This record gives sequence, C-alpha cells and structure tokens, in this order.
Amino acid sequence: MPLIEIKNLNKFYPHVSNNKQRVKSMWQILNNRPVTTGSHVLKDINLTVHKGESLAIVGRNGAGKSTLLKILSGVIQPTSGNIQVNGTIGALLELGSGFDPEYTGIDNLKLSAALAGIRGQQAKEKINRMIEFADIGDYIREPVKNYSSGMVVRLGFAVITETKPDLLITDEVLAVGDENFQRKCLAWIDHYLSSGGTLLLVSHSIYHVQKIAHHAIWLEKGHIRMRGSAYDVSQAYHYDSVSELPEITPAKVDQSGFHVAEAAIYNHEHQVIDEVRSGETVYFKARLYSPTGEAPGLCFGVVSFDNQPVYGCR
Repeated sequence: MPLIEIKNLNKFYPHVSNNKQRVKSMWQILNNRPVTTGSHVLKDINLTVHKGESLAIVGRNGAGKSTLLKILSGVIQPTSGNIQVNGTIGALLELGSGFDPEYTGIDNLKLSAALAGIRGQQAKEKINRMIEFADIGDYIREPVKNYSSGMVVRLGFAVITETKPDLLITDEVLAVGDENFQRKCLAWIDHYLSSGGTLLLVSHSIYHVQKIAHHAIWLEKGHIRMRGSAYDVSQAYHYDSVSELPEITPAKVDQSGFHVAEAAIYNHEHQVIDEVRSGETVYFKARLYSPTGEAPGLCFGVVSFDNQPVYGCR
C-alpha cells in the first residue's frame, strides 16, 4: 500500500481583492460550494509515494510546491480530487509553525512531546535529546518570539528527530540553518531514510535535492512538468532556469595597455574547439600584448554557464 496516493488533485484560491469578490467567496463557503474560479494553483496532480522513498519537489516560486505540502500536511484542503496518507506526518513548513511564540523553547518541546503522545520518563529522555540536538544553549529557556530564524529551525528539527514520523515533509528548512547544523540534519536524514522513513523535500538547492532525494517532480504553473530521478529532474530544471540568464560576453579593455590579444581552446589533436566534453583533455593558448616589453602575468579562470566560478589560477 502506498504511503501517499494523490488522484486528480486541484486547488483554487479565490480572488478577494475587492468587496464583490469577497462576498462571492463567502457565499460559496456558506453554501458549501467548491471554489472553481480564482487562482488555479494545482491542476490535476497525480502522485504516488511509497514507504522509504525520498521525493524532492522543485519549481519556481508560485509553482504550487508549498500548497501541495500544506494539503498533504492537512493545513489546507484541496478543492477537488482524492488524497490518502497511510501513516503519521511530521511537517516543517513555515518558520515557527506549531510553536507558541510566548512559550519558552523547552515548554514548546514539552508541548510537542505531549501532542505526539509521549509521556512519563520517555518524554523526559526524548526532550533532553531534543535540547541536545537543537544546541541553542540558554536560549532554550527564552520565549520562542526572541529566537532567530535559524534557532526556530533548530528547535523544529529537534522535535522531528524524536517523534520520527512515517512521513517527513520539509519546505526549505535547510536553507535557513548554519552550515554545521545543515550537516547534522543531513546526517540525521540519511539515518532516517535508511531506517525506512519517507521524505518529501521542497528546495531550490540543487545540491540538497541531489544529495538527499532519489526521485523528484518538477512543478510548473500547477502542473507536473517532469518526473524521474532526482538528478535528471533537478538538472533539467536548473538548465531551464539558467537559460534565461543574460549571455556572458567579453569585456572591452584598453588596447593600449596589457591585454590578451588572442585566445583559443584546442583539443588533443590541436584543433580549435568551442565546446568541451566532460573528461576531454584540452589546451588553452593565449597571446598577450605588453606595451613595455615586460613579460605580463596571466590569470586564468573557468565559470559555469550560469556565471558561477569553478576554477581559477594565475
């Protein structure tokens, strides 16, 4: 039996920018009529997730990713379609969701343990481990409203580590924590998945998608545009995103001073090429101009097609 099964899922958000639209939406709610106009944020979504699977959801802002996670978590209801979840769910969505900002960190941990049905000596042991995992020092006895975003994520993730739901849903939480905490979370997620846990991850980080997930779907304007391995889907999404970046063009330099007069890339047969394949041996040759006759220095660098530095030397 699948852990998650979604069939023909649709979600509309009604337009409520003026009084007429607000009254119409309220009338539909009072008459228990589904909203069929407005922003159609999810369109005929069909998805099956099995126990032990790690699935990433990628897409641009507004594609419907967070809405889909909220529906799975029970935060909001779909407009139409069927959804079945066969197991317990732990969700890390908006920062601070599930915590009372007026309560201290430790009080919120106690409350989370109680809501998860953890009692007695077991609760004390688990709360102590949560405090150790969160590692926020004396702030654990301060109200959550005084926490930074990173500290809130630490507290939320600490709860997940001890409640260990059948399905863990995360929405960009790893983008908030510091590097050391990210490594700790990744190590815990690896253990969680190896012990049979199931993960749904929303992230704009291609590294996290390929590191954590085995499969992925690409949402675009409410539709599933692509599904497959995490690597294939994330690479296709990445290429599509960077295709809209401005083309990198050579900068104009003062031709009277030191500059590169000519440059070319050669393959192993000493032929000039403009494309390099992975694993291929190439040679870079440049002719430099020196106005004084002194030997100039040369800096050499490589950037990716999205203008990110890859390598440099001098």
